[in-house]
Amino acid sequence: MSDASDHRISGALPALMLHGPRGPFRWTAYVLAVTAFAAAIPTPLYPVYEQHFQFSSGVLGLVFGAYTLGVLLTLFFVAPQAERVGRKNLLYVGMIFTAVGAVVFAFASGVLWLALARVISGMAVGATTSVATTAMSDLEPDRDQHHVARVAVAANFGGFAIGLVLSGFLVQYAAFPLQLVYLLPVVASGIGLLAVYTTPETASAVGSKLRIRIQRISVPPEVRRSFWVAAGGIAACYSIYGLFAALIPSYLRSGLQISSPLAAGVIIALMFGMAAVVQLATAQIRDRRALLLGFPLLLGSLVALVLILPLTMWTLLVLVAVALGVSVGLTFMGSVTLCDRIPSEEKRGEILAGFYCAGYLALAVPTIGVAEASEQIGLTNAGILFGAVLAFAVAFLYWGAYRTPTPPGGEGRPRSALEEA
Repeated sequence: MSDASDHRISGALPALMLHGPRGPFRWTAYVLAVTAFAAAIPTPLYPVYEQHFQFSSGVLGLVFGAYTLGVLLTLFFVAPQAERVGRKNLLYVGMIFTAVGAVVFAFASGVLWLALARVISGMAVGATTSVATTAMSDLEPDRDQHHVARVAVAANFGGFAIGLVLSGFLVQYAAFPLQLVYLLPVVASGIGLLAVYTTPETASAVGSKLRIRIQRISVPPEVRRSFWVAAGGIAACYSIYGLFAALIPSYLRSGLQISSPLAAGVIIALMFGMAAVVQLATAQIRDRRALLLGFPLLLGSLVALVLILPLTMWTLLVLVAVALGVSVGLTFMGSVTLCDRIPSEEKRGEILAGFYCAGYLALAVPTIGVAEASEQIGLTNAGILFGAVLAFAVAFLYWGAYRTPTPPGGEGRPRSALEEA
């Protein structure tokens, strides 16, 4: 990009442009946050959709889980083309998908349209996450990959938390709540397009004749033990995201007799917000150490969730949300940084594909499972069942992490574990 172009953009966006050596890095982090922000917007609305379109909790779970399909499609088939077609071009695609998904949500006339909107929203995340984080790695002035990982995770968690709160507020207090709220991601993605335009291209093989690449999964035998600990950590975190986001809005409405979308958004946002804060406040706690601290806290938080669900006390639910956020933040960062230490550079893409695939598949299980089980045994019992299953899984993962030494290597790598999938 020419100096003249940079000058024109700076003049057009004097209140928005972040100058200085970290400007492009921060704008790219913003783009990463936008997709999480947009994915959060429908969450407080799902009970409203369930009543408005008259479909069952099981169908709602399938709609919620459709997000995973969209993520995996672009993660495996679109994002791997970044070096050939340009990272900026894929980030443009991600912002366009974000806006299109919001528009489809706004004008949805039935359950199939909601599912389509969720798939498109997932495609935006899949096209953006690994590409934006790779670009951030190249744009970080000090090439501090741990800083890149912390900011990327905080952008995801923080964007989701902000989206939940703003969505809940507008749905509760604004006119036309099923439409107006989706102006937020449309505007945010429009700013994201301008943000991408202002940042330099970081791909090294744009325009080359590299063949179209489909991401495959492969984990060498010598690193599988560490890999499974890291993959188990991210799977546990994503499962809890899915459980909490699928359970809380309906639980507040049916269990606590609280119909406020804002309350649902704030309680879920507490978990994601605390996870974001942990990323920025625990710079020295990483890999196996973070897991050995995060897993016990996660286990205790899940046990507390299982115990308080029958009590129907919102104050206890708030405390559990905070505890889950802290433990998820530690566990997620531990998983990411442990995976980054696995010394198999030639298999790096294949390892990280498996790592993120485990996470996104785990996201779909509780979202669909809670919805289906709630039709048979009730929502509270379904939450207790899946919370207990997750607690047993986390206990097993803690045992595995305790018995798995920290692998050598990873220090000084040119990439962080968040940058590829």
